[in-house]
Amino acid sequence: MAGIDLQYAIGLPPEQAIRYFESKGYQLGFKWQDVWAEAHARAFTVAGVMKVDVLQDVRAALTDALKNGKTLTQFKDELMPVLQKKGWLGRGDVVDDATGEIQGRRLTPRRLNTIFQTNMQSSYMAGRFAAQMESVGERPYWEYVAVLDNRTRPAHAALSGSIYRYDDPFWATFYPPNGYNCRCRVRTRARAYVEQNGVPVRNSDGRIVEVEIVDRTGVKRPALAYSDPATGKKVLPDPGFGFNPGREWQRPFTPPPLDTLPRTFPVGVDLPELPVPTHVPASSLLPGDLGPEQYAHAFLHEFGVRYGQTKVYEDATHARLAISDDLFKAGDGSWKADKDGRGPYMALLARAVQAPDEIWLRWEQSRSQPDKWLLKRRYIKSWLVDGQHGPQYGLSVFEFGQDGWAASTAMMSNADRGPDARRRYIEKQRDGFLAYRK
Repeated sequence: MAGIDLQYAIGLPPEQAIRYFESKGYQLGFKWQDVWAEAHARAFTVAGVMKVDVLQDVRAALTDALKNGKTLTQFKDELMPVLQKKGWLGRGDVVDDATGEIQGRRLTPRRLNTIFQTNMQSSYMAGRFAAQMESVGERPYWEYVAVLDNRTRPAHAALSGSIYRYDDPFWATFYPPNGYNCRCRVRTRARAYVEQNGVPVRNSDGRIVEVEIVDRTGVKRPALAYSDPATGKKVLPDPGFGFNPGREWQRPFTPPPLDTLPRTFPVGVDLPELPVPTHVPASSLLPGDLGPEQYAHAFLHEFGVRYGQTKVYEDATHARLAISDDLFKAGDGSWKADKDGRGPYMALLARAVQAPDEIWLRWEQSRSQPDKWLLKRRYIKSWLVDGQHGPQYGLSVFEFGQDGWAASTAMMSNADRGPDARRRYIEKQRDGFLAYRK
């Protein structure tokens, strides 16, 4: 992709762009339409790839390119041998030899070009949006800028040069990129520039209209279009775009039925195996005769937190968690850190948050208030403890509230039962949106 902005993004990656990209969880979709519009801002997907390990390979290569300023050629040279070894490079479908099930569509070098360019551009634009929002007091007007050469789409050229306030609804739909390989960008303008040059500031009120489009599979979908005041023609982003990646990234999830939290694995699809359990010595467990307050202290100690303190901890996805002793206190103020035999595992449960195998997000109805939905974040970790039969599974849960992510519970998966019972319980927790996988 040509253009000074993307070259800057690849060579000098802004921190916000990297954080945007790393915040994405995994989403399986056989067609790009399976992960539609706003869900793209939350989930990392490659159309046709139905195996998480292959998604991980592609995502890891993109993350490395973004962090280290690698070129498209370097990205392809490093990823293609990995895909070739796994049978995912080339044309045609990938079929499971044992079951005959289609696992996805192979990736061609041309598709790798598009994957690289689109993800780099979306990440960079999300980073630019975050930076531009921080300066709206001094530069409240935003100008749509297209390259204007023989490769520019007519719809993008029609928008070039138009200026709107940063909070105009126009930017919720038309902040770039507005299609695959889109080279458009946004330039901020100061009030003085607009006034001194007599530049007209547009207002999209009444000009954002809903239309019906037909995608490449023949499916009709609603989409938002802009009625150009100069020509009267309706202008649309390319199918599958039409959303602001930075805005969707920063916006909190909305509860059902307006849920923007995509499900990573469709119902009925087998989950990938959990990563290999971490081996720990029996000395990692605490004595079984401690009091609940001592167990709570062991958990908090792993984060450097004392009684009565709250510390903000940033997890593997850069989510900020509030760590405090509230996690282990009942409503009456009594300690509950030894409930269900979890006490000896408290130090390990803290490490489940610090170095998880997986992080899942999902909505759940409140038990005490059935009309209330809670967004929960599950940290799952497995260990092989010396002297014990089979893996042990830890689960630490945080809830999202007005003050952000706060601890809800930390527990073991039926630690006193057999390996099969422990495994069945933890598998039930692996549901919803897979935000992170080791």
